[in-house]
Amino acid sequence: MTTTLVRCVIAALSLTLIGASAAVAESPYPTPTRDGRERLPRRGTCPTGYVGLGKFCEALHQDTPRAYPKIKGAPCPAGTFASGDYCKAFR
Repeated sequence: MTTTLVRCVIAALSLTLIGASAAVAESPYPTPTRDGRERLPRRGTCPTGYVGLGKFCEALHQDTPRAYPKIKGAPCPAGTFASGDYCKAFR
């Protein structure tokens, strides 16, 4: 009986860790590319200064201001403006 309980606990922990690693892999925040530009997971229309490449929006230049996914129904935070489906920093 104890071994069955231990196996169930180990299985539950394994599934939790696998689910957490998948969520981290699909982060909605910018990640750097090898050449220093930023890449965002595509959530609709890419912001200005970014080009759509498959399921990502990639910055055209290294100094392109950062963009973050826009929360539906909420305004963009101070220092940013709405661009496509993202909030983009002024500079």
